[in-house]
Amino acid sequence: CGTVAAACGNIAPGAVAFGGNSTALSAAAQSQLSNLAAQMSANPNCKIVVMGNAGSTKYQQQRSWDRVNKVITYMSETKNISRDRFIFQYSGATGDINSVMYRAAGEGEGGSSTQAPPFPHLQSNK
Repeated sequence: CGTVAAACGNIAPGAVAFGGNSTALSAAAQSQLSNLAAQMSANPNCKIVVMGNAGSTKYQQQRSWDRVNKVITYMSETKNISRDRFIFQYSGATGDINSVMYRAAGEGEGGSSTQAPPFPHLQSNK
């Protein structure tokens, strides 16, 4: 996986939990993301990988995309962390489909901060 970039200090990996089919951030998730935003502000050269586990159905894949997008949008619009500092990932990987994981990007790791939704007609309005 590579080593964590020195620019990231001691930003620990974490997971943001979502309830049921929701894409809404709970108060606990917002608090967790506020802590991450403070750490990112203290480490201005650090990038964060935000990952969703898509599951096997089209609905689960779209919901994963919605949730990853929700976390990145919240961080950029509410916490004023540049969207360019996030790497957007979602896939059919195994794991909790109701969580979005994040971690500090590895040395030299890159990627886009946006991706087109896989199934826009299933996109959440929440």
